[in-house]
Amino acid sequence: MGQGVLEINDCGLRVFSNTNEVLESPGIAVIETSKIHIGTSAQMRARSHPTQVNNQFWRRLSLESLKSENQHCRHHADLAYCHLQEISEHCDLPEEIVLAVPGNFTHEQLALLLGVIKVSEINIVGIVDTATACLGNLAPAGLQLHIDLQLHQTLVTKVAVDKQATVKAVETVADAGLHNFQESWARVFTDAFIMQCRFDPLHSAEAEQQLYDLMPQWINQAMRQGEVLAELDDRTAKISLRQLQDATAPLLSRIRAMIENLEERNSVSFISHRWADIPGGIQLAQRMHLLPRDSIAHAINRRWNELRSDANALRLINSVSALPPSEVKIHVESSSDTAATHLLFGHKALAAQEPLFVFWHNEKFQITPSPPDHPAATITNHAGRLALRVDAGVELTLNGKEIASPVNLNAGDTIGVADFQDIVTAISVERYGT
Repeated sequence: MGQGVLEINDCGLRVFSNTNEVLESPGIAVIETSKIHIGTSAQMRARSHPTQVNNQFWRRLSLESLKSENQHCRHHADLAYCHLQEISEHCDLPEEIVLAVPGNFTHEQLALLLGVIKVSEINIVGIVDTATACLGNLAPAGLQLHIDLQLHQTLVTKVAVDKQATVKAVETVADAGLHNFQESWARVFTDAFIMQCRFDPLHSAEAEQQLYDLMPQWINQAMRQGEVLAELDDRTAKISLRQLQDATAPLLSRIRAMIENLEERNSVSFISHRWADIPGGIQLAQRMHLLPRDSIAHAINRRWNELRSDANALRLINSVSALPPSEVKIHVESSSDTAATHLLFGHKALAAQEPLFVFWHNEKFQITPSPPDHPAATITNHAGRLALRVDAGVELTLNGKEIASPVNLNAGDTIGVADFQDIVTAISVERYGT
């Protein structure tokens, strides 16, 4: 299958053939006496077999002994090997693969990973730091940040971009990973079912597993419609986006504090695609750019010859050639931009303390606080920042240019539709004391 990429992130290891994603497999294992379930199959069993779960083996990759009756599970490295083998069996691996690794891997962990890969079916021809590769392919000159979400922590990497993009510092925000967000959301849904239906989803392992299986689509619906009617075991509970945002506000606050500690005046925070699925995730920083889902694959594909090396001389590359200034195309909010607080539509200024919805009705552009059947976009407020999220398949414009990814709104931004005269304008309303 030619060349490809394997990205190591325990939220989901991803395999790309050229720039096409062919598989994603979460870093979770369920260890039975005679069998190890790993990846998606383990995720579907994790809540019904809680005492057999290990979701730490990538973060704690080592030869540290594990207490297990399964002879194929002596330590975390065994589970990493099992995971790579599982991936090999479920997709046609590219003939040559560049490995993208997180910056928090130690030298010992990286050496151990290479040893595990050497006895697997994966042919690695290069190793690159994920943040370095992504920012070298996109970022303007300066000290920039890459914000990635892992299963148990958030990784913040400072990268200096000039002629080269080079890692300068790597910091983690512990206990602020996808797992922690999921635990917080689960408490919101559980409390809602108990209060509204007198039903505790955690009363049985089977019901708890169903709750976690359904939660991603509930979260997605809440982000699009401002609320969700969650159905479980013939019971329905109503949960608002605001409840989900409030539940994870402490996690997001700690992440923002780390970003503010590391950023400089003109720094841009490049946030991974995983944040688009977190309520409030695209409002982590004042100056930010949401990376496309396939950004790591495009970055490596562009620099294949620069990253490829002999299999016997593999080394971690954490400095790559940067994009020439004339080729940097991303839109970055100016530090002087004023954050929007309201939306102006016609002669009405609408506060966005709760979600607002853009839609069409009778061939007219409309905006309402009540969820319509088919919203074109949702505007949400988190930590004083308004964000616009466009529904899939909708052709919406921001300042005259079509958009598809979530964006933060600044005062003066205009939201519209091609061939429609009506627009919604984001404004900032100042309050003065009397």
